[in-house]
Order: sequence, then structure tokens, then C-alpha cells
Amino acid sequence: MTNRAQIFCAVAGPVGALLFGVGLLGAHFIPPTPPLTSMDDVLTLYRENATGIRLCGIAMFFLLTALMTQYTGLSDQIRQINSPQARTWARVQVTLGGISLVPVYGSGICWELATYRLERAPEITQTLNDMGWFYLVTPVAPALIQMFAAGFGTLADKSATPLFPRWYSYFSFWVGVVLMTGLLVPFFKVGPWAWNGLLSFWVAASTLGLWLNVTGMLMIKVAKRQPAAAMAPPADAGYSSAAYSKSA
Repeated sequence: MTNRAQIFCAVAGPVGALLFGVGLLGAHFIPPTPPLTSMDDVLTLYRENATGIRLCGIAMFFLLTALMTQYTGLSDQIRQINSPQARTWARVQVTLGGISLVPVYGSGICWELATYRLERAPEITQTLNDMGWFYLVTPVAPALIQMFAAGFGTLADKSATPLFPRWYSYFSFWVGVVLMTGLLVPFFKVGPWAWNGLLSFWVAASTLGLWLNVTGMLMIKVAKRQPAAAMAPPADAGYSSAAYSKSA
């Protein structure tokens, strides 16, 4: 029988990303608000689209939950690879994947908070808007090691029929590097490295979306190849019942 839990994890990320994309459109955050937008224009944006921005924040919370679900499922599949290195990389992948999402929650909270008291001074709304975009695109360092962990973990599979194709490992390396464009956002208000720029937003978002969908499709294939009953936990997953009984 197909591992339905694994398939659920596989589709969670792409579905969450689609939901968030719709939220961004509803909030009029596509294209992103330019950093040089005046305070009055930022305040007008939030006043005229308050409901859409609040719903976008909610959509973001579901996106981050969905991404963590997919990262967990991917880690579980990497741990099936018969290699101690793969199991170590699996833990790194899910841990840093989770850490990379924590600051992004602040993005949705800042956007929602900016709509909470619209009578505020424009400077406060602009600051919350700035914080929202910074939280979304700049804290990308954990994602670099997460993607490398996914790549090294799947590359450790030396079996005749590896769970993941080798090209996926190198694809993950490439995605991790591309996402690092967000680190340059604090230095630019215009151009490709600004938070609304070609590299820091459009290329990075498209690349991550592609990775989520490719990863999801490969995870589904693995789930169909390895039914739930066959996906036994690795030897170091914890104490076995026999070992526990002996120690007791």
C-alpha cells in the first residue's frame, strides 16, 4: 500500500506555496512594494487593502506550516538511505529547514500588525512594511545548509537504484546558492538585489517554488516505491523495544 502520509508531506509544500501566491496577489504585494515607496503611499496601500493583507498573513502561516511538513517528509525519506551520513544530513535538513522558517513568521505578523491600527503615523506603517519584507527575503543563511544537506544526503545513496536521482542533489546545491541573494538586500533600495529586485525576489522565489515542486514529485515516487510497511526506521532512530526490554 502506498505511503499516504509521505504523499501528504510531498504535496503540502507546493499547495502551501500556491496558497501564499494567491495571498500576495490579494494583498497587492505582487509586484512587491518598492523600498523607495513614500510613507504616504505605503499607508494608502495598507488602508485600501487591509483585508487582503491580513488574509495574506494568514496564508503565509499556512505556507510555513506546509513547508515544515514537506521538509519533515523529505528528511524521513533521506533517512531510509542505507548510510550513516545520509541519516545525519537528514537531521540537518529538517532542523535548518525549520530554523529558516522561524523569522519568516515575523513577515506575516508585521504586515498584519501594520493594518491593525491604521490611524498610526505613516512612519510606523512604513517601518512595519520594511520589517515584513526584510523578514521574508533576508534570513536565508540556514536555507543554504539545508539545501546542501538535502543534496549531500541524497548523494550518499550508493545503491543500484537510489531513491533520488543524482541530478536532484546538484539541483539542491544550486538552489541553496541562488537563495543567498537575499543576504544583499540590506545594501540596496533599487536594482536586482533590492527586496523587490529580479534576483532577490523573483529569481529566488521562482527557484524555491521549482525546488518545492520537483522535491514533491520525487517524494511521491519514493512513497510509491517504498510502501509504509517497508519504510522501517533506521537502526539509530531510537531504542528498539528489544533493547528497551533488556535495559529494563
